Amino acid sequence: MSATDYGIGIYTAPEAARMVGMNTATLKRWLVGYDHHGRRESELWRPQYALGDDGLLLGFRDLIEARMVNALRHQGIGLQTIRICIERARQIVGDDRPFSTREFKTDGKRIFLEITKQLAEPELIDLKHSQGVFKQVVAPTLQDLDFGISGVERWWLLPGKKSVVADPRRSFGQPIIAETGMTTARAAQAIKAEGSIERAAKAYEMPPRLFRDALAYEQHVNLRKVA
Repeated sequence: MSATDYGIGIYTAPEAARMVGMNTATLKRWLVGYDHHGRRESELWRPQYALGDDGLLLGFRDLIEARMVNALRHQGIGLQTIRICIERARQIVGDDRPFSTREFKTDGKRIFLEITKQLAEPELIDLKHSQGVFKQVVAPTLQDLDFGISGVERWWLLPGKKSVVADPRRSFGQPIIAETGMTTARAAQAIKAEGSIERAAKAYEMPPRLFRDALAYEQHVNLRKVA
């Protein structure tokens, strides 16, 4: 698979980690494997791009898988438990990246209950077993995603709004203003250069609300803590 394949999206590890809200080194460990107490642990899943001279590159579905795994880790669920969940989900869904499939979106609760059955993870028990995890962690993670036949198609990046999006068919999946296609990074730069949101909006002949939302997203990903 080449970096020019249409609709795949392309992200460096730091770009993907920034969007997900996690540490870059941790994301790399998930996707290339790592040593644990003298034993080599394999990757949680294989990225959509082969590891090449340019280093680790992720596709859009990799981004969504990482977001789900990160949400589970924030709940305190162990990585080995998550590994088992991914393997079981693959068997049920029939896809190497099960959390970003349409089937998981439409039938996620049943699938999640099935893949977490008989797991002894304390956090699963504390949250009234996997039903609590699904309600508090998994379901909210799926709410801002749009799915098509082949899986997740876009990620709306501001809760409750459809103004800022990551869409692998546009700008290689980078965060953009949905209405215009301008990247949020460029919008933030324009605001800084022009001195205000209003001046940037006037210079680019765009509604101020779009610049405001783009800036809100950029500030959010720059300020949040990573794990």
